[in-house]
Amino acid sequence: MENQNNNNLSELDQLKAQYETLKERFEQQEIINDRLLKSSIKSSTDYYTRFRRRQLILYPLFVVIGLLFIKWYQDANLSLMLFWITWLSVCFVVELWTTKRIQSKALENNDLLTLSNQARSFKKLSSVYIVQYPIPALILILGFLLSVMGYGLNAGSLIILIGAVFALFVGVAIAEYRYKTKHCDDIIRQIEASAPDTVKKTKLDKKQKWFIAAMIIVFLSLDIWAYMITASFLNLPRPWFGTRVEYVRTPDNFSTENKLEIWETEADTVAISSAMMGEKPLVQKVEVFRPHIYTGSDSLYLIVHLTPEASKLWYQFTSAAAGHHAALYLDGVQIQDWLVKCGIENGTFFIMKEWSSKEEQEKFCERLIRQ
Repeated sequence: MENQNNNNLSELDQLKAQYETLKERFEQQEIINDRLLKSSIKSSTDYYTRFRRRQLILYPLFVVIGLLFIKWYQDANLSLMLFWITWLSVCFVVELWTTKRIQSKALENNDLLTLSNQARSFKKLSSVYIVQYPIPALILILGFLLSVMGYGLNAGSLIILIGAVFALFVGVAIAEYRYKTKHCDDIIRQIEASAPDTVKKTKLDKKQKWFIAAMIIVFLSLDIWAYMITASFLNLPRPWFGTRVEYVRTPDNFSTENKLEIWETEADTVAISSAMMGEKPLVQKVEVFRPHIYTGSDSLYLIVHLTPEASKLWYQFTSAAAGHHAALYLDGVQIQDWLVKCGIENGTFFIMKEWSSKEEQEKFCERLIRQ
């Protein structure tokens, strides 16, 4: 009986030893798994540290490149330069603040819930930022394209142009959002897989909500600033300042005063005139964006649409004169001069002129439509 008890005790001791060995192995495995998890999560959090360092180099580079381009292409336009610096500065501050929200300190303190919430908050802040920040650039790019392609685009072409640029920006914004939040998705997925109790819908705190409100206000101000640059410097319409009026030649009117001429100033030769077309009319339609009230020094632009025959001459002339200056004369007086950049196929050109009164502007457009 005593031997039997001794054997049972021996087996029990062996079982206890095996249990302790198994427990020790499990603990070691948990430590290894925990280390692997932290190492994997840390590589994702470290990405945003590297991202901030990279932006410290890229943003000053973008500022310098943009200023050099503006100086070369827009004759060092001060308003555009200030806008470029302000826009990039705002973007830099927002990206720096949002990425700094993801801190590896929470991982070091084993606070996975906080780290998961930080990743979710970053995704929300990034979505608001990525929707806001490209709009000022979109306005400037559309203005630039309109200034290059001419202001006489019909409604269909204008819709296609805006749609193409908008689609490009949306595609880039989606790709950027996925790229920036990819590491956040990795953090959230790994934390939820290892600790399901951390799954939680994160709400933005008061500080983050105020930051979003300030960001929206700042970017809306930049949107207005960008539009004012395109409206004033690129001579685009400012619809809240007035209305559009058209002067159209009747289809059966073939008369012309033969007073309008376009010269290539370098060659000092007439490029287009009704005399070159056998006394046929040059102008088909004139559009003007008229203010509600004239202040006496209103500088408004007119879009002049040529007849189909004159449009062919206009395209030939602008193609040959690309890179040179041209001037428009009425009654031998220079009305407008341009730098011809490329061949213009839509048969249009613009005139920028100051008007002291509505009557003066109306008489000028009536003279144009008779050319």
